[in-house]
Amino acid sequence: MWIAFSTPKGAGFVSIVAKDREGRPTGPNPEDELSIRFRRTEDAAKLGIDDVILTPGGDYGSRAFLSRSAVAELMASMASTMDYTNFKSSIPSEDRDMLHACHDAWSVFGDLQPSGPYSTQPSP
Repeated sequence: MWIAFSTPKGAGFVSIVAKDREGRPTGPNPEDELSIRFRRTEDAAKLGIDDVILTPGGDYGSRAFLSRSAVAELMASMASTMDYTNFKSSIPSEDRDMLHACHDAWSVFGDLQPSGPYSTQPSP
């Protein structure tokens, strides 16, 4: 799962996958670990995650491991404190790299709509 987020501590991006510290797949048990992967290590602190492992040779520069239940609590907390009406506008203007990445992602994912991001076709 990919999540671009914006919190009072700043904006960031994480990738969450179902594998443990040894890279083995994890099951659906709420206490099984998930791997929270960061392109920018500082994004972990924006989510209140302190125990970060640097992985400079990996596809993501750092990782943290949380139980599925802790990830669910984190996501619920983000949802319950969200107060913006436009995600891209919530990204601090000084975080130009994140803002640029989100605009690019918005455009690319917009291409999934039949007529682009501002499709005039009715929803199915």
